Amino acid sequence: MSQTRITEVFPRIDAELARGRLPVVVFDLDSTLFSTSPRNWRILEEFVKEQGAHEGLVEAFGRMRPHDMGWNVHEDLRRFGVRDEQLLESLKRFWFARFFTDEYVLVDDALPGAVEFAHACHDRGALLYYLTGRHVGGMEQGTARALTSRGFPFWRGRCVLHLKPSFEMNDRAFKDDALADIRSYRGEVVATFENDPSNANMFLKAFPEALHYLLLTVHPPEAEKPSEQLIRLDDFRLSASR
Repeated sequence: MSQTRITEVFPRIDAELARGRLPVVVFDLDSTLFSTSPRNWRILEEFVKEQGAHEGLVEAFGRMRPHDMGWNVHEDLRRFGVRDEQLLESLKRFWFARFFTDEYVLVDDALPGAVEFAHACHDRGALLYYLTGRHVGGMEQGTARALTSRGFPFWRGRCVLHLKPSFEMNDRAFKDDALADIRSYRGEVVATFENDPSNANMFLKAFPEALHYLLLTVHPPEAEKPSEQLIRLDDFRLSASR
């Protein structure tokens, strides 16, 4: 594939506008527009300070860096030699109480090129549909602040933020609801961006005429095998697609 394949979104936007249609670009947030590594790193750092007397934990953390953060913080520690299952269970609870909160989502960094690319799509006339599993009642204020503080288009019209109505909502029901909501705008989805192969495959099936990009960041270990039709991206810099 062309090294500038990501730019193919732009003529798709232009073509839909020329037809009198609303072009829609769908962006996932966690591990797509945003890197969650800083969030996970901060939580782990706080946990280490709280558990400072644990020699193995302190030694492992001393060898780690923020870019070592993967999908599960406890698995990251395990990779660095921590085998104390009671400690790892404590970390899971510590992490869970913080990761899904307004405060901690503000720590995330935007992926390279993400802000500029989102603006390029919006400035051309696309509706930006921010779709995330973050939930109402705990993450909506932080998510809005994170988007605006990092410079993403948000309070400018043609921007939608779709969160889970509740933390407990079934993932399948949430995805069905999201697809129905996207279609309700009666536009044309021209591109989607996801880090989870399962969701990327879902978008490919739902909107087969669009371009579907898979961010090669982190994803759930139980995710589906990604379709060969998905366009792989390291980040949003214009030379990143392959």
